[in-house]
Amino acid sequence: MQGPSAYPKLPGFNPHHDPTKVDHKKVSARKQEDNRDYANKPFPDYPLPRRPEVDKPDQTRMVDTQWRSTTHSVHAPMNTVEITDQYEPTFVKMDRQVLRFYGYFREPVVESALEHFRLRKLVLYYYLEDHTLSIIEPKQMNSGTPQGAFLKRQSVLKDDRSGICVLPQDLRVRENILIYGKNLRLCDCDAYTREFYEHNGMAQGQAEEMPTDAFEVKTTTKEVKVRDQAMKDFLEKSLGGGRPKNQKQFLDNDRKVLRFYCKSGENFILHFYLADDTVEILECHYPNDGRIEFPVLLRRNKLPKKFAIGQPGQTPESEWLQEYEIEPNMTLTVYGREFIIDSADEFTADYFRKYYSKVFPIGPLQDPAPREVSNVVIPPHDGLGSEEDSLGYIYRLIPKPPNKDYFKFIDNSHKILRWVAKFNSPQPEDVERRFIVMLYLNDDTLQINEIPQRNSGIQEGKFLIRGKYKNNARNSDPFHPVDFIVGSDVVINSYRFHIDSCDDYTKKWMLENYQRF
Repeated sequence: MQGPSAYPKLPGFNPHHDPTKVDHKKVSARKQEDNRDYANKPFPDYPLPRRPEVDKPDQTRMVDTQWRSTTHSVHAPMNTVEITDQYEPTFVKMDRQVLRFYGYFREPVVESALEHFRLRKLVLYYYLEDHTLSIIEPKQMNSGTPQGAFLKRQSVLKDDRSGICVLPQDLRVRENILIYGKNLRLCDCDAYTREFYEHNGMAQGQAEEMPTDAFEVKTTTKEVKVRDQAMKDFLEKSLGGGRPKNQKQFLDNDRKVLRFYCKSGENFILHFYLADDTVEILECHYPNDGRIEFPVLLRRNKLPKKFAIGQPGQTPESEWLQEYEIEPNMTLTVYGREFIIDSADEFTADYFRKYYSKVFPIGPLQDPAPREVSNVVIPPHDGLGSEEDSLGYIYRLIPKPPNKDYFKFIDNSHKILRWVAKFNSPQPEDVERRFIVMLYLNDDTLQINEIPQRNSGIQEGKFLIRGKYKNNARNSDPFHPVDFIVGSDVVINSYRFHIDSCDDYTKKWMLENYQRF
């Protein structure tokens, strides 16, 4: 049977294996990976640091020197010498270390009468940490070719079919290197690259000038002579032309604004725009002044000196206000309303001092005198709803629900203090009546229930519904546990009670929290 060289040189008909081979066992992926790594590995691995072994001490006096011994000396680690020298792998030592070269290659241009070839200028980056390289083509205006990333970062094999990647010693200035069929000419490198090669004993050659092609010569901007703009404007105006006044005024005075502080019963700010001679008047707002948030009193427009309403179809001729006509402390009439110029900002004062020799005081207007705080008279509670809800209508136009202490509500949930009380009254029908006073700690509400008595003729049950009641003896504050001391008297909703006793839970709670009172 003929060998592989006897097959025709046609695409798809060139076998890359021995056809006489009968055994076609599958090669494991691990073996394939090892073969690829060792075939294309451009540099050897750095070995990990190893500790030198030291002889063990003499063990002849040990009780048992066999491998089954459990003494500490046998299982103790070997004595080692501390190593101070540290080795760094390549990906750590060479991290972010990049070599940069400048070069080009010639690309033929067909079917063009203006040029026969074009120089594609490239920048080559070589990464020392993993021996990869990338090529970037700087963008050029109107080149007609896709530019940018010319070759993404990857390992590039040499063209000598050795299976070894391109190494730093293969990149030399003033020499050619073949990368994927492109004959790249290296012309120069940066300062760091030259220092790197000199440090490793491989100095680079002198840089050579980057050649030019017909396209670059054609598109290169030639030096333009600087014209005398002042003489050009003079000649154009002498012939009746020239740049329009508004355009020149806008280019010279754009973003230049004069600010004046004026008064007309209240404080206002007047802006004069030098770019187009327009005027804007803004109101000065202060906290709680009751005004809307939009401060524009007069929108930006040219301000006539004399305002008059003409007849239908008549176009009145008006003269517009100019900046040089504004004087310190003058009265300016704006559509029938008078404004007194009081002061100006620093830029405006410097502008008038420089061009018109006018002196304006610097500084904003004085803030208005603070208003007297009105005393809100709280009317008495009418008994409808809670007093806190009624106060919401006094302090707010649209009332909000009163704030609640949710932490107190959760921490004291289901905590109720109970006392036994009786009327402190000489009336004979009230002597035997007994009540249970219940205080809810989560919201400081109070409820009183009457204990049933036989043959009393009085209906038992709720005596006072649950709610917040004021203690007149403590500045109308809500009732607290300290108000119900055993043996004391307390007035609740105009009823005077005498506290006789309390339950065990109330007694325990009072002993644990006596410091709070």
